Amino acid sequence: MRAGMGVLGAALVAVLLGLAVTAPAVEPSFARWLVAGDPGDEAIRDYWQRAEAGELAPEGLVDLGTMLFARGFTTDAVKTYRRALDADKELYEAWFLIGLAEHSRGELADAGEAYRRCLKKRPGHGWANFYLGLLEEQLGDSADALRYYEKAFTHAPELADPRVNPEVLSSELALGAQLATVDGSSFKSSLPLGYLQPEAVNETLRRIAEEGPVPAATAAPEPVAPAAGATPAAGVPAPAVAPSPAPAPAQAPPPTPAVRRVPTRAPTSPEDGSEPPPAGEAPYGAPVTSTSGEARLLPLFPGVFRAAEAFV
Repeated sequence: MRAGMGVLGAALVAVLLGLAVTAPAVEPSFARWLVAGDPGDEAIRDYWQRAEAGELAPEGLVDLGTMLFARGFTTDAVKTYRRALDADKELYEAWFLIGLAEHSRGELADAGEAYRRCLKKRPGHGWANFYLGLLEEQLGDSADALRYYEKAFTHAPELADPRVNPEVLSSELALGAQLATVDGSSFKSSLPLGYLQPEAVNETLRRIAEEGPVPAATAAPEPVAPAAGATPAAGVPAPAVAPSPAPAPAQAPPPTPAVRRVPTRAPTSPEDGSEPPPAGEAPYGAPVTSTSGEARLLPLFPGVFRAAEAFV
């Protein structure tokens, strides 16, 4: 009897395990809002199905989270980023994106923790330094905000350009931090050090480059002009006195380069007709617009675009 019960129990367990393996994954809540036929939404669905099948690498999970974040599913995005971190604890970019997601919905404490975790693994992360500085400025800590802004502009100077980082215009401290990162070389390069006889200087430089420096010769004694009213001795010619050369006309120094100033206009979104950011990869795949409104991110890996194009 006991043997029969044991066999029956083993069979029941096998059936339950089989059902667990073959049962389809339950779709998350965001799947109900995905639009059939939309390339971006179809890419989200494709990535989610591959994630459930265990076919996505941690980097792919980060990209899925980024697609969800851009679509407005912030909570699901954070869950997906943390899932990527469970698979790869060194994936610092996931911490940065968690910080953006939490920052965008006003969870400043969670955002600050995520930014700091990113910087612990990547201290030179320009975007994480900038957004942590922005967060500290929002919390009223100007000293820490300036410190993080300076690190951001040191490691990624392009973040001071509103075309790359429109959020810089919302900061009252970022310009001061940008000026603090300028070293003395820019001052020296802007000095008006023009030559009075540039042609002669250039000719000398050219001659030395072609022929080498002129060897030093023994200097002849300079002739002494006779005193006024003195008569030279018989048979001794009077020394010739060279006329003083006329002073060369002074030339105007080259103009000092114009100082580039940060525009004062408010940032605009792509829908408002703003110009796209300059060509080139954004540092560490970070956002190209403000998080104060609708977050728009650049995917970390180009495979996202290929997945989306497959549904066009």
